Amino acid sequence: MLRRHCIQGLGALGLAVSLPPVARAQSAPVRVIIGFSPGGSVDALARLVAESLGAGSGRTAVVESKTGAAGRLAVDLVKAAPPDGDTLLVAPQGPMTLFPHVFKSLRFDPAKDFSPITRLASGDFALTVAPNVPAQDVKALRDWLKANPDKASYGSPGAGTIPHFVGVAVSAQLGVPMTHIPYQGSAKTMVDLAGGNIAMAISPVTEALELHKAGRVRIVATTGAVRTPFVDGVPTFKEQGVDVEVPLWFAAYGPAGMPPAKVQALRTAIDKGFSTPDTAQRLAKLGLVPAPLSPAELEALRQRETALWAGVVKASGFTPAD
Repeated sequence: MLRRHCIQGLGALGLAVSLPPVARAQSAPVRVIIGFSPGGSVDALARLVAESLGAGSGRTAVVESKTGAAGRLAVDLVKAAPPDGDTLLVAPQGPMTLFPHVFKSLRFDPAKDFSPITRLASGDFALTVAPNVPAQDVKALRDWLKANPDKASYGSPGAGTIPHFVGVAVSAQLGVPMTHIPYQGSAKTMVDLAGGNIAMAISPVTEALELHKAGRVRIVATTGAVRTPFVDGVPTFKEQGVDVEVPLWFAAYGPAGMPPAKVQALRTAIDKGFSTPDTAQRLAKLGLVPAPLSPAELEALRQRETALWAGVVKASGFTPAD
């Protein structure tokens, strides 16, 4: 009682009160780091993670955007953080599965520098055509492209991204050369597609969803193992005889060396938050569904996809960037 009154008295005098180290550590918010600008899908997912951590642990969590170098700056920041569970990364699969094959010198090793926590959500990529392309399905699109080879170009969010290499795989499967046009993100890609400036685009389903519903573009195939529930009547590539299956997914990671009990506590809080009907509805607006995995399952998925992209990138002839 006496100590509390003394502290209150010091505060009234405007003097700084130094809390014990343990109290300071407990009051620090968890940092949820993303490598993309606010307002996009990754930002929305990170905010759901922050909410889940707040509800599950009682601690405040804040989302921080660290953009630059195709998201690598955010990954580097989390790699260098203390393994105390106070700094987490929310990211799509690209940095952990594709980046080792498209950048010559990464400052991080996905296999050694991170503690997998949980997969957050999954979705699909979509092949979408412009309104002046008459094809309603992949077969009709292949025939149209063969008849119009000068128009066989597709946009993606950028060179070395997963949509870029999905296009490479689709081109090989269709037996039709397709020219890749890299953009800086999906938004400009969709603007040019809706305007008929490019014939096709490959992007996450969510980026094309509203334009497709408005009739301004047309999704003709998706990359999942089963049809996406967010686009009525659109079959997968595999249903249309094209052997392309590439799920979209997002996950949460911490720095390497986190204690297993800390990893489990974070996983439990996040998975619980992502299991609510409200979260499912919010994810549906992004074209995503909750898709939790254990840390071991997430790591196994990362390893499988890393091996997959190694072959695809090599076969494409892509020259890794610095």
